[in-house]
Parts: sequence; structure tokens; C-alpha cells
Amino acid sequence: MSEIIQPHGGHASEGYGRPKEQGADFSHGIALYLEKVSVWFDSFRALNDLSLYIEQGELRCIIGPNGAGKTTLMDVITGKTRPTEGSAFFGQTYDLAKMSTEQIAESGIGRKFQKPTVFENFTVLENLLLAAPKDKRVTKSFFSKLDAEVQIALDQTLEQIRLKELVKKPAGLLSHGQKQWLEIGMLLMQRPKLILLDEPVAGMTDAETERTAELCLELKKEHTLVVVEHDMSFIDTISEKVTVLAQGAILAEGTLAEVQANEDVIEKYLGR
Repeated sequence: MSEIIQPHGGHASEGYGRPKEQGADFSHGIALYLEKVSVWFDSFRALNDLSLYIEQGELRCIIGPNGAGKTTLMDVITGKTRPTEGSAFFGQTYDLAKMSTEQIAESGIGRKFQKPTVFENFTVLENLLLAAPKDKRVTKSFFSKLDAEVQIALDQTLEQIRLKELVKKPAGLLSHGQKQWLEIGMLLMQRPKLILLDEPVAGMTDAETERTAELCLELKKEHTLVVVEHDMSFIDTISEKVTVLAQGAILAEGTLAEVQANEDVIEKYLGR
């Protein structure tokens, strides 16, 4: 990208940095801006002057050694960690550093952690309904007709995660891969614009990994995705552009083949 459109241009009087009902503004084609972001924990820099731009509709893969700053990066995007320096914007108007984790989720950012966090005693259906926006009052939906919008979201989500035949099955009885898909489904019920997936295929069988790759490529049609993963075969299947982190900074960017051939990446991450 030859030119980066800067998101800074709002004013406090315009509700700058606060969620707006019309949703994120992607008019410049950029979904996520991180500009010169540093995060310090005492004297340790988890992120070091990092600038990252994710285009709307992109599927970006983030790789790097343990301790590279990948989790901290996800934490900054979701409001769990505040930047010590720099700025983070979702679209043109959402200043993530000034928003709570709840506001960020409501603005259209969803995150799936590495370990599935489904409600194991509840069925697949109940997990999905509990994840739907609270203003739909879906807690009543276990015993009454679903709101039409929620029903549409439910049908679409079950089709995407391929758990339609298991709606009445307790989540605790699902395979590891199915639990991962269910948690992705719970994110989809919230209609996010940006989805963050943290090591989505960790612990999966080869067949589950293949299906997850298909799911990611399918989700890209309607969402922007950021995927953190160590499985290079999986990355090769889904990736367009790969960002390599090391010591809290961007080491290289490009296609997987390009970063794998990068001498710095070979030395600091892949090994010789």
C-alpha cells in the first residue's frame, strides 16, 4: 500500500472514540490501524513501535516465536491492554485506546481465544443463543419463538460451522475441533466485522484443521480476519499476507513464501 490514510481527524465534540450506532467507518478501505504502538510492562517492551494496517475484507496471518508480542497485540485490539504509546483505531472513528472491552465488542470486534470457552453443560443451540446480542432478549428464546433476526443469524451460523445436526448435543460432548467451531459460531452470532482467531487449529486432527481452513476462507467473504497461528501448513492454506513478529516489532511482511525466504525470519524464527 503506497499511501496510508491517517484516521486522526475527529473531535471530542463529535463523540470521537466512542461507539456509534451506524458502525465502523471503513470508507478508506482500512479496518484496523495500529500506529507506532508500544506496550511496556515495567522495563519490558511487549510491543515496540509497531505499526500495522489491516484492510477491510483481508485475512491477515500473524506468526512469530513465543514472546514475540502476538497475544499483546490481540489484547491491544480488544482493549484488554492499553498502549503505553501510539494509537489503535477500528475504522476511521473508533479509538480503541479510549474504549472498554465491552464497547469494543459492541463496535464489531470479536475474539476467539486458543482454548475453547463454551458452556459445556449447555447444548450447541443454547450456546449460540446466549452469544446473541443481549438486546434481543434471547434468554427467553429457549421457551418461545425466536426473534426473526436472531433466527436468520442462527441458521446462517449453524450452516457455516457445520453443527446443524448437533444443535441438541451438550457442548461438553463435542470433539475439540467442534468446540472450536462452536466458539467461532458464538462470535458470528454477534455479527462482528473483525474477527481475531488465536491459534484456531491447536490440538486439532488433520481433518478438523482442513475444515477450519475452509471455514476461515468462507468467513473472509463477509468479515475481516486476523489469525495468529504456528501451524505453517494451515497458514499456507489460508494466507494472503503474513506478518512476522519478533521482540514486539514487525520483522517481515509478505506472502508466506516471501517471509520464509527472509534471512531475518530464518535466523530469528524459523531456524537454519
